[in-house]
Parts: sequence; C-alpha cells; structure tokens
Amino acid sequence: MRRFLLLAILLGFASGVIVFQPPCAAAPSAKVTVDPQLTIGPVNRWVFGNNILAYQADGRGSTFQEEYSHRGAGIWDPEKNAPVPEHLEFVRAAGITVARWPGGCEVHRYNWKRVVGPVEERPWQKFGLDEFLQWCQAVGDEPLITLADFWGDERDAADIVEYLNAPVGANPNGGKDWAAVRAFEGHPQPWKVTWFECGNETDHGAHIGRWERLTPEDYGERYKRFRTAMRRVDPSVKLGLVCSGEVWNRRVLATVGPDFDFLIVHSYIPGVWQAEIKDYTPRQVVESCLAADLQLRDQYEAVASLAREVTGRRNAPIAVTEYNGSFVQEEPVPYRQCLANALRNADHLRVMLDPSLNILMATFWQYSNEYWGMVRGWVHYGHKPTRQANYFVYQLYHDHFGDELVSCEVDCGRWDFEGACGVLPRKGDGREWRVLSGNLYEGQPWAVSPCEHVRQELEDGGRVLVAEFDGNKVNYYHGRVVLPAEPLTTYHVIGWVKTENLTCVQGIGFQVGDARGWDETHSVTAFGNVWGTTKGWMRIQGEYTTLPDTNAIAIQTRHIDYDDHIKGKAWFRLEAVRKCQPGAYPAVPYLEAVASRRQKDGKLCVMLIHKDLDGDTALIISLRNARAREAQAWALTGPAPDATNLSGEVCNIADVPCRVRAGRVLVTLPRCSVVAVEIIPER
Repeated sequence: MRRFLLLAILLGFASGVIVFQPPCAAAPSAKVTVDPQLTIGPVNRWVFGNNILAYQADGRGSTFQEEYSHRGAGIWDPEKNAPVPEHLEFVRAAGITVARWPGGCEVHRYNWKRVVGPVEERPWQKFGLDEFLQWCQAVGDEPLITLADFWGDERDAADIVEYLNAPVGANPNGGKDWAAVRAFEGHPQPWKVTWFECGNETDHGAHIGRWERLTPEDYGERYKRFRTAMRRVDPSVKLGLVCSGEVWNRRVLATVGPDFDFLIVHSYIPGVWQAEIKDYTPRQVVESCLAADLQLRDQYEAVASLAREVTGRRNAPIAVTEYNGSFVQEEPVPYRQCLANALRNADHLRVMLDPSLNILMATFWQYSNEYWGMVRGWVHYGHKPTRQANYFVYQLYHDHFGDELVSCEVDCGRWDFEGACGVLPRKGDGREWRVLSGNLYEGQPWAVSPCEHVRQELEDGGRVLVAEFDGNKVNYYHGRVVLPAEPLTTYHVIGWVKTENLTCVQGIGFQVGDARGWDETHSVTAFGNVWGTTKGWMRIQGEYTTLPDTNAIAIQTRHIDYDDHIKGKAWFRLEAVRKCQPGAYPAVPYLEAVASRRQKDGKLCVMLIHKDLDGDTALIISLRNARAREAQAWALTGPAPDATNLSGEVCNIADVPCRVRAGRVLVTLPRCSVVAVEIIPER
C-alpha cells in the first residue's frame, strides 16, 4: 500500500497553504468500470440545495438589518425589490434546486407574521417571506420553510399555510384572512409551498436567557399539533421532524409515532474549533475531509434504523437541511473554504445520491456571505462576489452530470487514516465491533461522596443512585463504581437513567475514565444527555479506551456544569461493562466515483473524487459491454489541498486532457481534485 509523503518534506507554509513536494515517480494508476445497462435509479437533483439567510432584524444593529434582514445576506436588492443579478447568474450556473429559509438558529424565535405585507409597512424587514419566494421563482428553486420552535403555536403554523396556499376568500383557518394579505402584497394566486420544517436544531434550545428549551416529549407533541393544524388547511403540505442524538431521537420518535412526513438531519463532520486546531497538523485536517464519507453514511442509516425500531416506519425520507465541514476557525487558514473541504462536499453529494439512503433533499450551509458562504462579497458595498471552492463542486455536478444513475465500480489503492477532527480512524480492511468478555459489572453498589446542593440516596441494594438537585450550579460526578481494567483496552458501558422535572442546559448521563481521576490523567469519556421527565428508564451507552498504564476504571454519575443551574430528580443504574473490540472503517480509497446517463444526449457522466493529496493518478475508464467513442474531462483543482479563494479564485474548474484508446477513456487526475468526465459511447 502506498504511503503519503511525510510532512517533513514540505517546503513550507507560505501564506498558510501547505506546499507538497512534487511526486518524483510515475503517477499511480486506477480503474473505473461503468455499466451503462445497470440502472440504479434517477438522479435526485434536490440534493443540490442551499440555505438562504433572512435573519429577523428585531433589536439588531443597522449593519445586521442592512445585510441580512434587507438583503438576504447579499442576494436581494431592496431598492429595486429584485434579486441581485450577479447572484441570479451564480445560482443558476451552480444548479441549486432547493432554497431553505430563513436559516439556522436565528429561526428559533422568528415571527413570520412580521415579515409579510407591504414592504413600506415593515421597514425592519425588506427581504421577507414574499421576497424569498420571488427569489425561488426567479431561480427555479423549490422553497423549504423552517418554522420557529420557540415562537408561535399551531394556529400560527396553520396561518402560514393559509397565507401561502389558500385561495383568496377561503380563510380555512378562520380569524384573519391571510390569503387576502398575500393578495394585497401583489400575489393573488397561492404560492403552493409544500415543504416545511418544525424548528431548527430544537434539542439545543433557543440561545436566550437560561437557554429556553423543549424536552423531546414537548417537541414531539408540538410537532403533532403543528402537523394536524397545517394539514387541516392544506393536506398536501409536508412537515419535517428534527433529529439529533440517539437519546433525543428515541424520545421524540416514541412521542410522535409513525405519522411524520420526513426526518431532518444536520451533518457537520469533520469539525474543529480554533482552540482545538493546535491538536492537529494541517495534513490531518485535510485528510479528515477526505475520510468522512462512511461516517456520514452511517449517520443516515442509524437515524432510519432507529425510526424503524421505535415507530415501525420503514424507509423514512431524510432531509439533510444543513451540511458542511464544521471548521469554526481562521488560523492557519479557514478550512471551511479550502479545496479539501470542497472535496468533502463533493463526496457527501455522492453519498446522498445513493437511492438506498432515501435522501429527500439536502441544503448546503450556506450560499452567500456570512461565515460559511460559498459566494462571498457584498455587491451593494461595491464588492465583486468571489466564488469559493465549494461553489465549483455544484457547478461541476450541474454541468457534467446526468439524470439516471448507473453502476460504477472503482479499483484503486487505499490509505490509512489515524482519525482527526471528529472523523474516526480508517485502516486496512476495517473490522466489526464485537464483545470480548462477559459482564464485568456484578451489581456493585454506587460509592457516594457528598455533593453540595444535591441530595443523594441509594435504592435497590445500592445499585440505583437517586440524585435530587436544588436549582444551583453543580458539576456532578459523585456516584462512582470502580472496576479492574487492563491497559490499552476498550470497555463498553451500558447504563440506564430516568429523570423527573429535570431542568438544565446539559442533561445527565455517565462518565467513564481512568480510576486515578481527571486531575491526574485527563482521560475520560462522558455520554448521555437526558433531561425533562422521561417515560421510564432511558438506555445510554458509551466506550472508553484505557491508557498504557491503567489498572482500573471508574464509572461515574455525571452532569457537566455548563454555567448551568440544575433542578429536579435523576436516577442512575448500571447494567453492563464489557471489554470490546471497537469497530473500524476500512482504509480510504484514493478514488471514489458515481456515474450517470444524461437523457438528452445519451452521454455517460462520471464524477470522480480524487483523494490523493500528493500526486496525480493515471485513470482508465472502461464501459462494460460497450466502448467509448469520445470523451471530455473537467477538474476542480487548486494549488494545494488547503488553498482558499478568499483572495481570488485560485481554485477553479479547468479542462483536463483525456483521450480514448481501444474503447477506453484515459485521463490523468490532478491531485486532490474533483473531476467530471463525459463519455460518448459507440453505438
């Protein structure tokens, strides 16, 4: 297996860009075989969506209002009441198909009733709901509207459906005739909006005061009320259900049951904050972008599997309404805008195109300006918008991909990845997770140490610890079970918790670590996030790998103090502690591919994600039971894996020489690139 060139041979880090030693040997080879006769399914163009920001201006400064509330992060011209022409051109060229509005956590308390009606009557919000829909109409996008999770009730949700979809005079929800408001604004015909979300990342609260939040059960009941009220006005509307971690999902799904329209998942892998970036080399960061695809696939399969387990619902549609590499940092370079992250997103699109995952739609976070924008530059300030590397991924798929997926096989080398930035290791052929021992926990009672502001007592012979919190700040770890352990060994811990009227920012769970304690070893794993009132016991589990000199582990009851006042009651019970072999993903292929056929001209279109950071690869594309007659290729490339376009479009699409010999396509893939190949088969 090939090895990467060591960072020791790097020439330097000029301008924050990794400079690699040019390869001195012949380019390695790879093979792709496309079977034009083996159809997989239609290409779902709705995965090529994006987020359009229109934050509400209430209480914000003039700059915020100018840029977001009036201009939609730069796409809208309020003086002309029309889209900014440059962005119309860019969005059409990128083939963006779905637009999500109004965007992210700013939707938590978003009052849509303040952003409709004549513009002169809402001077705080010149880019409102109707302007967003005009934008969608101009670019041909399907609108996806996110409803507030900490403002309004089911009547407000029904009112927005009436505003958007009811004929004038119908007034199906009673009260104010919202369709008449729409008509007065200049759109008498219904907008016919189908897709809505019931909140955004509701599990983490509203970000105000002491983090106003809903329990999973409260959210599930809210969803049911909203869906019923909205469908009473228009039975065709579809409402998405917010998913998060396993504990939240299990409780929400148990509350809602099978009557939901689609599941909402946000995918931010890999991810790293500025304070953590020192823990990784630039090489590790860009490798993490290229190694994330299997973890992303598992995320969707796990959500669908849990929905099937809890509700009996099979093949639940999933909307990935936010995704990107979650690089919240600026130094040494803002990795969110780099070429390697663009490859991550191209690879993510490949994953979401797989019909077996039942991805309904996906919207990249996000289109223009702000922190993550794939196009940057405020036209009204005189800036020339600059397309970032992420943008060109969508342009490639739009220009050089077809309508119908066909079978595609890749034969290439692989590279090992040690794990970084939240992406798990990938080595060799991978391995299955399995248990290596019997249960090491034999009912040992909790050892309890005193904790101010917490009343603790034991039940069931000491196997259940009850903790009652009085509403003060508490960093709670005062129940403890110690077990013998072996060095460099992974232990799988299963426990159960239940809560009653527990209010807090961070919920309760367990912590497993070296028995010598955090101060001495700085080695622990915490898991579980349970609050509110549960319907019985909740099962939570986690793993911990011991240090080279560990001889015992401690399992502790846990609430992490995030400047958090905690009140209510919690029960903790252990079930099992077992040695296990952790699962591992197989090594990363140097090349991933997805193929399609374009109906209008019969061309075969192959999208290639080339994950070699060090050199080019000589590729042969063969057609099963067919021959290629002509071929063309285009590549998104840049000067280095961590190159960005913040100072100019150095990452861009260029023609790549390719030729056809004996019915096969020969093309050399530039290092760290996304390459699109169009093939005309012989008739």
